[in-house]
Amino acid sequence: GCTDIIGGHKVRPHSWPYMAAIQNKSLSVFCGGTLVEKQWVLTAAHCVIDELQDRVVLGAHQPSIAEKEQQIFKIVETFPHCQYDPPRYDNDIMLLKLNSTAKLNKYVQLLPLPDSFEDVEPVTVCQVAGWGDISPGKPSKYLRKTTLEIVDRKSCNKHYANNPKINNNMLCATGKSKSRLSDACKGDSGGPLICAGQYRGIVSFGEKCENPGAVGVYTRLTEEYINWIRRTISSNRDP
Repeated sequence: GCTDIIGGHKVRPHSWPYMAAIQNKSLSVFCGGTLVEKQWVLTAAHCVIDELQDRVVLGAHQPSIAEKEQQIFKIVETFPHCQYDPPRYDNDIMLLKLNSTAKLNKYVQLLPLPDSFEDVEPVTVCQVAGWGDISPGKPSKYLRKTTLEIVDRKSCNKHYANNPKINNNMLCATGKSKSRLSDACKGDSGGPLICAGQYRGIVSFGEKCENPGAVGVYTRLTEEYINWIRRTISSNRDP
């Protein structure tokens, strides 16, 4: 699927301090994530993690180089949602447990889970960030963000011809300006969708980034998922 921010803008360094870069052994960022507790990152279940080789970098602006603000962790365990359904992209949500706790400071912070569970209304303006491709096959060195607006599920289902079916656990969003290709795409898989200052979704899947009017799909942080997150963390904490 398309998991890239085509166009968009470089963020002010460290202005998304809860952003996690998930890197493989060659230090390519293949997914994003969000620090939700000091030892836990929330991401998408379709991000395939190799616990022996992959790592999580917090406090990064340019994850491919060593920056003094960075904190680097191994992944000790992955907790994909037990009902994750790959062909339908349903329940595309996963927690990663880090090998130690993050030190919170100006560069590394938690993103609070939403405190209300209403749906996100169409035309709500949201932002997404990531290190995904800025043009096909060319990843961004720096964290970039783009501005999107929520699309209603009926139009989104029409757009995807019900394949997969867009349900209430999902949100759809498209670039703010229809004519500019640059905004019509989404951030790295697993990264956060922020709407009106609240953490509302996780980058899940999309289509070809270069298509004008491309619509990205996000896992919506529903009450059920938030309860699952809290349960999973509390029953798997270090003693």
